[in-house]
Order: sequence, then C-alpha cells, then structure tokens
Amino acid sequence: MEIRTDVVVVGGGLAGLTAARLLRAAGSTTVVVEPHVVGGRGRTDERNGFRFNRGPHALYLGGAARRVFDQLGVPVAGGAPGSDACGLRGDTIGVLPAGAASLARTSLLSVRGKVAFGRLLARLPKQRPEALAGTTFADWLSGHDLPDDARELVEAIARISTYANAPDVVSADMIVGQIQTAVADGVRYVHGGWQWIADGLATGLRVEGLTATAVHRDGGDVVVETAEGARVIAAAAVVAVGAPAATAAMLGRAPFDVGPVVEAACLDLGTDLPSSPSVLLGIDRPLYLSNHCPPARLAPAGRFVVHVARYLAAGDDSSPADQRAELAAHAARAGLTADHIVEERYLHRMTVVAALPTADRGGLPGRPSVTDSGVPGVFLAGDWVGPEGHLLDASVASAESAVSAALTAARLVAR
Repeated sequence: MEIRTDVVVVGGGLAGLTAARLLRAAGSTTVVVEPHVVGGRGRTDERNGFRFNRGPHALYLGGAARRVFDQLGVPVAGGAPGSDACGLRGDTIGVLPAGAASLARTSLLSVRGKVAFGRLLARLPKQRPEALAGTTFADWLSGHDLPDDARELVEAIARISTYANAPDVVSADMIVGQIQTAVADGVRYVHGGWQWIADGLATGLRVEGLTATAVHRDGGDVVVETAEGARVIAAAAVVAVGAPAATAAMLGRAPFDVGPVVEAACLDLGTDLPSSPSVLLGIDRPLYLSNHCPPARLAPAGRFVVHVARYLAAGDDSSPADQRAELAAHAARAGLTADHIVEERYLHRMTVVAALPTADRGGLPGRPSVTDSGVPGVFLAGDWVGPEGHLLDASVASAESAVSAALTAARLVAR
C-alpha cells in the first residue's frame, strides 16, 4: 500500500501532533504515522476513575506551548498548584518563600541565607539567559556566593522548574530561563490530564497506525517505510519520534551529539484526602510532591490525585524497592499514609526529556537544529531539538520551526 500526502509526520507524541495541526492549518495534507495511542510521553492512563499523567506534568503559561495551542484553538483549562507550598530539609518542614513575607518567616533559611536568597531573586529577572549558554548551572550559582542553605534552596527550585538534577553539566541558560518563566507567568495543571491536550491536537488529523522503520529520499520524494509494508510518500517530512538514538537509526545516520537523558522515579497516587501541604519539595534531597487534583479534574468526586517524584541524577542505580519506599515515605510526610491510598502506580525510570542541554555543547543553541536530519526535505522536532524552550515548550517550538521548513521544502518540490 502507498499513501501519498504533502507532508508526513512520523510520531504521534505532542511534538508530532503539534506539527501535524500546524501543517493542516497551513493548508497542507498531512498523515501522522504512529502505531500507538497518540500522546507519547504525554499520555494519561485511567485507573479506576483516577487519571494519571506519566508522572507530574505542568503547562508553563509563558512558553511556546501555550502560545501555539491558543493559536490552534486547542483549549487547555486547569488550575494553579496550591499556595501552601513547603520545603523539607532533614526533618524540618518550612514555608517555601514566594515573596517578602514568606521569606521572612520561613524556617528553611538562616538570616544570612534569607538575605542572599532575596538578593538573588531580585536580580533574577534581569539575567540574560542567552549569555549563559556555555556556563554550567553550578558555576552560575557559585558566582553568586550563596551560603549553603540558600544554594540548596535555589537548586531545589531549579529541579522543580526543569526536572534536571545535574547542576555540574546542565547549561545555566536553560535553568535560568525556565525559572524566569515559572516565576513570571506560573504553571497550570490540566483538567483531564495531558491526554486532553493530545486528543485535542489529534482532532481532525489522519493518523495511520503504522510502525515507521526508515525515512529516506527517493528522487523528489521523501519515503517513510513501515514494518507493515506500507509506504508513505510525501514532498517533505517531520520526524518526531522522541529519542535521538531512535531518530538517528530511522534516518540511517550517525548518532546525534546530545546530552544525557533526564529521568525521574514517579509514584502516582489516587487518595481519599489531599496532601497537606499541597506541595512538599525536598531541599536537601531531590524529592517532589504536589496535589494535582484539585486543582485539575483528574479523579472521581471526593478523591484526589497526588504525584510524588525523585529527580534522578546520572548514575543513580537505586533499586525499584528502595526508590518506591523513599517516595512513599515522602508522601507520608504530607499525610498520605497507606490507609489513605486508593490507587497507585510506580514508574521506576520515566524519561522526562530525551536529552539535557549541557554547557559543554553550548546550551540550548547547541542542541540539534530542525534541519540536522541529514536527509533533504526531512526535519526534526522534539524536546531535544532547537534553541528554544524546555520540556513541552521545546517540543512545540521545534515543531513550529520544523513545519515552517517543511512547508518551504514542499513548495520547492511542487515547483
């Protein structure tokens, strides 16, 4: 079987679906090649009425994703995280400073730490992230001469903003830019989970349940070969299959030069009461907990969804039993003991971002470009591609750029 279209999109994750919707909006016929349920790492799984994202997910309101979804008419409703956020250092739980009043009363910082932390927060909006692409986050922090307690708190805020737990290698441009976006515009937990976004993007698209095995050029055409024997033929293609290694293999090219994968261990909980506090962030340990329902609608009436996670560092080889026990203990700190857990799911090493932008590769500008496929007329999209954004925002920004390049290539072929 042969399928012909203007532009083919390989991959039905959020990057691929965004690309396909943008192509359709531009008037191109488009086929999405995806053998699984659409959504990729953005899928939401329903378990006995509870809707679990694959670990904690939040939409950054000041990023590319919100802008493009609004442009496409894809509604994304939800709510902000709870305002009673706390941090845990050792056995001490204290208020996470979010302004002058909470900074003054928090028990997480010494007087010297409060002064240093407040000074850094005041300077943060004036930082130019693009000037920090070749600097590690650890080196950037060292330049601010913070006492240990303040430095630990900034590192914890960086983890919750980016999922990255590699201060010695991650580029400071990404970290600082992400914190700026989070502080300036906030985040939203999405009603119905991120599957709502995926399904909204997929509305009206032609999705073929095929398994792409290779993408190559054949004369004036781009051809997608599939395991089922079908061929999809187009003037251009956007490849958004998620992982750099899988992308390189599909294109028959050398591996991409990218940073390490970002991973987290996640415990997704359906409970009969909300956590207290609603957010509990590890300060001296890379732990996270937040009540996602409410504010988002993800559970039956009178029930709640709480996500607990550990941001994994490189070389973290803790066993599933040890990781799960640590996350369960963190949940218990917020009142979620075993007798309050109705449903749960553990993900030992969930991929959060396919490749971390690193200082030695030039930060965000050092990531592969959308034009780096090595195959004429084939363009890349994903959270490891392009100079803009992190997490979903990188996926969407790269999809937007890849579509622009694909439309140009398709017009040239048509001539």
